[in-house]
Amino acid sequence: MTSDDQTQNVPTPDGTPSPSPSPKRERWTRKRIALVTLAAIGGVAIVAAIVVASVYSFAKPAGGPVANALKPAASQLPLPTESAAAGTASPAPGGTSTDAPSTAAPAKAGELDQRFGGVVAKTAEVKQDVKTPSGLTANVVSVESYNATAKRAGEVSGPAVKVTLRLTNGTGGAFALSTATVNAYYGSSATPAAPVAGDGASKPFTGSLQPGAAATAVYVFSVPADDAAAVTLTLSDQAGSQLVVFQ
Repeated sequence: MTSDDQTQNVPTPDGTPSPSPSPKRERWTRKRIALVTLAAIGGVAIVAAIVVASVYSFAKPAGGPVANALKPAASQLPLPTESAAAGTASPAPGGTSTDAPSTAAPAKAGELDQRFGGVVAKTAEVKQDVKTPSGLTANVVSVESYNATAKRAGEVSGPAVKVTLRLTNGTGGAFALSTATVNAYYGSSATPAAPVAGDGASKPFTGSLQPGAAATAVYVFSVPADDAAAVTLTLSDQAGSQLVVFQ
């Protein structure tokens, strides 16, 4: 008998020896365990593949593939050219906008315009003759960029506009020019421009205008230099009368 055929008897609880399993049986048992283990691993792999396929089929949108979740998020963002095309235009070189300053929206005749604090009688362009509610002929001769010099309390020196107006009396009686009021606004939001009445160039309407005569006045208003070309003027020829708007 060889050493491979020898078996060792293990005593039982009652003291009698029990036979030990043979080496062939032990090898067969190990093979069975290995086969069962491989079968279990294969089954788990099949189940995992089914689960992944199910998730993919539910998550896939109709009409196109699913974005690769393994790719970095940045790679799935729109290209710079796409976002630029969808956004606003880039500013001109140097960081400044090429857009010209815009004036306030046109005033509507016969309606109350809250921006100017009164009902609009008529609208006109600069240098255009227009009849006022009292029968005068008004004309904005010029609107010029100007550098104002403040001399009174509350006034500010600096960028401004100098406005020259002319009134012609076409009525049959004298007209008190001191009742005329001129105001200025700038920009698309019609921001009120502060008058600089203390500046030496300021010459408002005064005195009495006789029938057939004409008078010229000059008004100075503080306006940012960038908005000097976007000024709106209002003229009220008498207290409480409707406005003539020059835009």
